[in-house]
Amino acid sequence: MTRPLRTFFSVVALAFILRALHVLSLADPALNPFFGHPLTDAGVHDAWARGLLDGSWPPAAPFFRAPLYPYFLGGLYAIFGPENRLPVQLVHAVVSALGAGLAALCAGRIWGSRAAWAAGIVFAVFWPGIHYSGELLAASLTVTLDLWLIWLLLREDDAVPGWQTTGGIGLVWGLSAVARPTILALIPIIVWYLARHRGLGRAPAPWLALAAGLLLPILPVTVHNVVRGGDTVIIASQAGVNFYVGNNPLSDGQTAFVPGLTAGWRGDGPGSLDLACRETGRELSPAGADRHFMRKGLGYWLHDTGDAVALTFRKAGLLLAAGERSNNKNLDFWRGRSRVLRPLAWAGWALLLPLAALGFCRRDIGAGRRFLLLGSVAIYSVAVVAFFVNARYRLPVAALLIVPAAGGIDMLLKSLRNRSLPRPAWGLALAAIVLAGSLAADRIGSHNPGDEDFFSSWKLLGDGYLAAGDVGLAKQAYRQAVAADLADPRSHRIVAEDELYPRFGALLNQEEGPAAVRDLYSRWLRIRPNRAAPRVALGDLLLQAGEAASALEYFTGALAVSPDDPGAAMGRAWALYQMGDEQEALAIFRRLEKTSGDIRASFGSGLCLIRLERWGEAESTFRRIMKVQPDYWQALGNLAGLYERTGRIAEARDAYRRLLRINPGDARATQWLENHRS
Repeated sequence: MTRPLRTFFSVVALAFILRALHVLSLADPALNPFFGHPLTDAGVHDAWARGLLDGSWPPAAPFFRAPLYPYFLGGLYAIFGPENRLPVQLVHAVVSALGAGLAALCAGRIWGSRAAWAAGIVFAVFWPGIHYSGELLAASLTVTLDLWLIWLLLREDDAVPGWQTTGGIGLVWGLSAVARPTILALIPIIVWYLARHRGLGRAPAPWLALAAGLLLPILPVTVHNVVRGGDTVIIASQAGVNFYVGNNPLSDGQTAFVPGLTAGWRGDGPGSLDLACRETGRELSPAGADRHFMRKGLGYWLHDTGDAVALTFRKAGLLLAAGERSNNKNLDFWRGRSRVLRPLAWAGWALLLPLAALGFCRRDIGAGRRFLLLGSVAIYSVAVVAFFVNARYRLPVAALLIVPAAGGIDMLLKSLRNRSLPRPAWGLALAAIVLAGSLAADRIGSHNPGDEDFFSSWKLLGDGYLAAGDVGLAKQAYRQAVAADLADPRSHRIVAEDELYPRFGALLNQEEGPAAVRDLYSRWLRIRPNRAAPRVALGDLLLQAGEAASALEYFTGALAVSPDDPGAAMGRAWALYQMGDEQEALAIFRRLEKTSGDIRASFGSGLCLIRLERWGEAESTFRRIMKVQPDYWQALGNLAGLYERTGRIAEARDAYRRLLRINPGDARATQWLENHRS
C-alpha cells in the first residue's frame, strides 16, 4: 500500500472512531430525544425519506430543496429500516470520515506526507464536523463531495486533463450540486483554473465531458421538476426564500425566519408558497414564489440600501467569527452534552482560520493551486454571506480551509525543526491579524445572540422529549427554558414564547392542576405586559374553569393591546356566551367566520342560535360545519339535540346513530337511542 493510501485509511479510521463514539453517545434518549424523533430540518428530511418508502414523496411539485440527501437517507431507510437509526447514523459517520481522507489526499498532493497527516487529523478532530455527522442533515455528504471535487481538480497525473478526467470532475461536481447547489457558484473559478492552469485551452472533448458529467446528476432533477412538477426549476425552488431570509428588515443574518411565517414553519415548500400567494393575491407556481421572494430581497437592497449593507457586514462578521452559530440548535449547548465534543472545543474555526491564512502565504503552493483553493473559499464565502450564515452553511468553507491549514501546520513544524521563523515571516503577522479579527467579530456579534442562557436550546429539547413521549423530561427542559426567559427576557423570543408557555402549561395542568398553570401564565404576563398572547392564555384557562367574568377581562385586555388578535376575539365571544349574552357573542362569532373562516366560530354561532331558538339558522350552520368537517362530532351532537327539541324524532335518531359511529363513547346518544327504540 502506498504512503498516501496508508495516510488516507489511517485518518479515515481516526475520524470514524470519533464520530462513531459521538453517535453512540447521542443514541441515549435521555440525553438526546432527537435521535429517535428528529425535529426541525432533520425532521423534514426524515419525513421525506419515509415518504420515498411509502410513495408519498416526492409530490407532484418541483423539489423545494436539493434532493440528493433525502434520496440518500431513503436508501439507508430501505436497507436498515426507518426506525433503526443507529446504523443509519453510523453510515453518516463513515461519509463524514471519508472527508478526512480526502482532505489528507488534497494536502498531500500539494505539500507531501506531513501536510497530509495534518489535514486528516485536523478534519478528524474538527468538532463541528463531528457534530453534524450525528444529524440527519446533508452537511456531511456535501463536505465529502466538495473535497472529492477539489482532490480531482488537484490531480496532476497528466499535464492536460483528458476527457475521462474532466468527465469525472463534472460528475462529482454535479452530485455535489444536487446535494447543495451553492457549489455551482464555483463555475468561474473551476473553468478558469482548468483553462489557465491545467492547460485545457479550447480542446472541445474535455470541456464537453466536463459539461456532460456536471449535467448527468442535475438533468433527472430538472426533468422531474418540469415534467412531474410542471414548473421550470433546475434543482430546487428555495433560493428566493433563502435569499429573503438573509435580506429583509427583520433578518439577524443567521436565523431562518421568514417575516409572515410562524416559528413552526418547517422550512419546506408549501408554507412559503402559501405566503407568496397571499402576498401577491394570486396563484403562483413554486418558481413564481421563488422569484417573488427574490424580488423582495432585492427590493430590500433597493429601498433600504444602508440597512442592507450594514446587515451584509454583520453576516461577514458572522462568517469570520470564531464561534459556531446554528439556526436550529445551539452548538455550544450540544457540545456540552457530548462526551466526545467537550474535550475538542479547541478544534474549531478559531484554530482553522489563522492556520489557513499561514498556508496560503506559502510560496511553494503554486499559482494555480493557490488560485483554486483561495478562489473557492472566497466565492463560497460570498455565496454564504449573500444568503444567511450559520455553522452548517459555513462547514463546506471550513472543509476547504483545512487543506491550506495543513500547509500552515507543515510550515510551523518545519520552522520548529529548523529553529527559524516561517517564510515568509509576514505570514505569521497575517495569521495573528486573522485570529484577532475572528475573536473580535465573535465578541462584537455575540456568540449566539440572545441565547447565552440556552433558552431556545432548552425549549427545543423540551419539544424533543415531548415528541418522544417523555413528559417528565419535557417538563424539566421547559422549566429551564422558562427560568432563563423570566430571568432575562429578550424581545426576539416572543414567537417562541407563544409556543413554550401554552405547551408547558398543558403539561402542568395534567399533573399539578390549574393553579400552577395560572401562576406560570401570570409570570409570563409580567414580562410581556403589552402582548396579547399571555392574556389570551390566562383567559382560556379561566374560561375552562367556568370563571367567565374574569376570563372576559383578560380577553378584553388582549384586544386593547392587539385589536385584531383572533384568539382574543374568540375567547371574548365564548366568555360572553357563558355569561348569557348570546347576541353579542353571535355578532363576534359571525365576524370571525367571515374574517378567518375558523370552523370553531361557526360552531359558536350555532350554539348561540340554538339558545336564541333560531332553529333554521342553527340547523343550516351545523349542516355547513358537517359538510366541511364530517367528523366534527360536537356539531353533529348539537344538530341531533336541535332535532330532538323541535320534535323531529326520525331525524334526531339518524343524527344520533351517525354520532355514535364517529364518537362511540357518547353516553347521551346511547341513552337517547335506548329510550327511543323504534
